[in-house]
Amino acid sequence: MEITNITGHLLLLMAPSGSGKKSIIDSVLVSHRDIYFAKTYTTRDIREGVEENPLYMFTSKEHFQEMIDNEELIEWAEFSGNFYGTPKSEVIEPLQKGKVVFKEMELQGVKQIKELVPDSNRTIVYIDAGDWQNLEKRIVGRAPISAEHLELRRQRFEEECQFQGDADIIIRNHDGELSAAVEHMDHIVMGIVESVKK
Repeated sequence: MEITNITGHLLLLMAPSGSGKKSIIDSVLVSHRDIYFAKTYTTRDIREGVEENPLYMFTSKEHFQEMIDNEELIEWAEFSGNFYGTPKSEVIEPLQKGKVVFKEMELQGVKQIKELVPDSNRTIVYIDAGDWQNLEKRIVGRAPISAEHLELRRQRFEEECQFQGDADIIIRNHDGELSAAVEHMDHIVMGIVESVKK
């Protein structure tokens, strides 16, 4: 059932682990203060020694379950024993107020959102960062990770790759292409902001 009375636009960013999405998100955060950045609630632990995504809100599994039970989430998913989700208040309210809403989201959440927000009010962007071998090097080089968790990310990568064709826009971010990818994202955001103003 679609959400009604939307006058804004939802920009969803879907990107595999190791694709450089944090750098792209950070750039959008700095350059586009005029849009609304929806927060993600998660039950995973804060990574020591790693700069976390500023849009993550860390909470307990008990509180997250309460949010599910009270139907406060517009989408949620479980990955590697942890929960990730987006409160309705972070998406529906700003969209109905005419804002451009930016949200990084996993595949399962994107599929849920597609059923709720009309095509004309959303844009899905996918970051193509190359094959798994390339991403694996980035992931392993970023922070310690167990073989089990690495395999889970590989499996998720395979699932997300199959979704590329359903994305509205694909940003290429292979090795050495981060600057171009950031610029591409910047143009996408500016275009959406201008279209909403009209």
